This record gives sequence, C-alpha cells and structure tokens, in this order.
Amino acid sequence: MVRTEEELLKEYYHSLSAEAEEVAELKLNTAIRRGITRSRRSSMSLRKRYALGIAAVLAFVLLFSFPWAGRMLKPQGAVMHTGAMNQNNLKFEKYLTNVWSNTTVSSAVDAGLVQRISGVTAEQNGLVLTVDGIAADRKGIILLYSLQNNTNKNVAVNSMQLTGSSMNSLHSSRGPGVSNTPNSITYGYEVRQWESDYSSLPDQIKFELELGENKQFTSASADAPPTKLSVAIPLDRNQMAKAGETIRVDQTLSIDGQELGINEVYLAASGIYLDYTSNPQNSKQIFSMYKPRLLAGSGNDYTLLELRSASFTDSKSRLIFANDSRLNQSLQLQISGIMALDKKATQLVIDTDKQQIIKAPDQTLQMSVHNTEKGSTMVLEYDTEAQSNSIYNTLMLGQTFTDGAGTVHAAYKFDIDIPQRTEQGNGKSIPVLYYQGLGSNKYPQPLTFILEAYPALIKEKLSVPIR
Repeated sequence: MVRTEEELLKEYYHSLSAEAEEVAELKLNTAIRRGITRSRRSSMSLRKRYALGIAAVLAFVLLFSFPWAGRMLKPQGAVMHTGAMNQNNLKFEKYLTNVWSNTTVSSAVDAGLVQRISGVTAEQNGLVLTVDGIAADRKGIILLYSLQNNTNKNVAVNSMQLTGSSMNSLHSSRGPGVSNTPNSITYGYEVRQWESDYSSLPDQIKFELELGENKQFTSASADAPPTKLSVAIPLDRNQMAKAGETIRVDQTLSIDGQELGINEVYLAASGIYLDYTSNPQNSKQIFSMYKPRLLAGSGNDYTLLELRSASFTDSKSRLIFANDSRLNQSLQLQISGIMALDKKATQLVIDTDKQQIIKAPDQTLQMSVHNTEKGSTMVLEYDTEAQSNSIYNTLMLGQTFTDGAGTVHAAYKFDIDIPQRTEQGNGKSIPVLYYQGLGSNKYPQPLTFILEAYPALIKEKLSVPIR
C-alpha cells in the first residue's frame, strides 16, 4: 500500500465538462492502482516517477495535497459537520487545526472514538516523539502524535512505519517531508490499514520515525546520521473486535454480462471498507470499478465519502472510503462501469529483439527497448493519436514474463532514466506509461507478459444500497 490519505475534487467543479470529469476520475483510478502496486513494481526515484507518470503524480497531488476538498463535495442543501470538537475531546484540541481537514480523523475525534494514551514518548538528539491518541479497529488504526524539536535545526521525516514484535513491517510509508522548525512542536496524524487480520497482531506495535536535517535549509556539510525514534503502542484486540459495524450486502451487479458480487461493508473509525469479488465464470477479466462513489444520505441531501485507497487480488478487491463517524444515514454505492478485458486478451506478446508487438488487446500500444549498463528495459507507450480519447491510461503488467522457450523470468528492478519518445516532424513528446526491466540476458523470442490492468472501459451506471 501507499500513503493514501485524501479526497477527489471532481464533484466540486460542477461547471466542468463531462470529459473533464472523466479525465480527473481516471487520474484517480491510475493513481490508486499505481500506488497500490508500487511496492511490486520497479523501484524509481521521485524525479523519475514524476517523469514517467505525470498524470499519476498530478492525481496524487489532487488526492493527497488538498484534504479540504472532500469537505466541498457536499451539495448546498446538505448539513456539514464543520463545528468544533465535543467538550469530551478538548484534550485533543491541539490537533484541531490539522485534523479538521480529514473527515475520517476529525469525525473519529469528534465522536469520542479516539482513546487518550499517556507515557508513549521517545526522545533522542533533542527530538521528542509522543503518541497522544489512537483509534484501533479490525481493519486499521488512527494515530495522533506530536514531534517536538528542541534543536536549532530544521528537521524532516524521512520515513515512518508500524512494526510488530517480530519487527516485520505492518505498514510503512514515506514521511510527510515537511520541515519541523527549531524549538517548535508539530502535531500530526496517521491513518493506516492492517496488512493482515487484526487477530494476528501482537499485544503492542511500534510506531517508528526516522528524521534527518532538512537539506533545503541546511548549509552544505557532511550528512549527519539520521535520528530514529520509536514508541510502543498497546493494542486491545478484544476492543478492536467490537469496534465498528459489519454490514452484509450480498448483492450482484451485472455489467455487459459480467458479474461483480458486493459482499460486505465494514464501517469503523479508520474508514469504510467495501469488499467485492468477480464471478469466476465471467468471460472478462475485471481489473477495477470505474468511478466508484459512496454516498451518505439521499436525494440532493447527501455527503460524498471520498475514495482513499484500494487493493486488488485475484480472489477479492477492496475499496477504502473515508468515514464520517458522526453520520448515521443511509449509504449507497454508485459506479459508472468497469475496466475489463476478455480473458483471452490479457496476454501481451512482444519480440524485444525486433521491437515489435505481436499480440495486444488493441492497436494503441507502442514499445521500445533501452539498453543500459544495468541491462535492457522495455518501455510501453500509447499512440495517443490513434486513440484520440485516450484518457484511460491505467496499464500494468505482471512481475514475471515467459520467454519463447517457455522459461519464466522475474522482472528486474532498474532505477534508470527513460527518455520520452519524440515524434518526427512535429517534435511532440509522448509520455512513457510503463516500463519493465528485462535484464542483460539474451532471451528466446518472443516474450509473453500478463496484463494486470488495461484501460478497456465498459460504461454502465449502477447503484447498490448499503444501509
């Protein structure tokens, strides 16, 4: 998983055209799928990820940098919960400025679901980490923490993670990268999902930060070693088992003869978790829903609960929406279609020696091979002129490929610069959409890859009542 914390802007801009809406939504789809699978894909620096995926990065900017946007998604007639915290939660008033913009966190505090804890503090090199409150449930956890900087240096969070007693990472992400100024206190929050069943969690987990000097404000000098702060957070699995509400939906959506089963929805402090499955008898491979929306309320008086992250496996898919723990209204899932391909069309066959695509779902893909000291890398691009409405730019391949002799190989991880292709004559640059390391071996041709996502859209608007 990636750091997935915030909201869509599309609904707020009612004056935009329908096409502009679709572009924004597909950037979200791309951001979600690329973010969910980033740990399984080739490693890239931030600069290279930006160069290789400008649409996805812009989507993340929209998704993660403007948490206030979700507050604007509610129609004029709806009642907004933007008031101050309850008196019972004045103990968290120092966090008010930061958490109000995140509906999930602010509503959990306001509803009294965040538990005050004390004595959870670590100090090193003049930096003090304190966890003041938690809300743990069966699917995830909310943390309220402060970072006190007693030094005369600007510091930034390099990384943060949750670990169990075995020191295996439960869930980790890059830190916010925000400077913590000298002699100041920063109040922050984290919303994380468990990577396994909550019942297998230890009695306590560790919240760890690694901090270093913010080089933007530091004169050139030898890099100081990072400061690592770690605090132990107790977990009560019995209370976690009781937290939240599980709703059995057990309804089937049929789109172009393809069936999706909406199984179960879990509502808790850390979010709303919607699980769905694809019928194994489907003739198409369903990669994801298109424009999934969760509405609380009815008619013109509703709140759009923003989609925050997603996960996809062969057996089950999950959408994670923001939750407003103060609401007890009806819920409805709306979708506008699916991304799907015929199961027989999910193979991509390429002769990398001749740089030719032998088999693909359509004619919109182009490819090239780049050779470096680390090995060869295959690059896939869309022919945007051949597909003038190419706004559906989600593409993913599996992490293995099969050569012409039937031998399976793992994809390599390269951190290299891939130039954008420039058309002859007009100098137009076509963005790279996907790359995969091939290594330095000479493979029997052709190579066969499996498509794990492809921008093949089937449009149909459907809705399912949840509560």
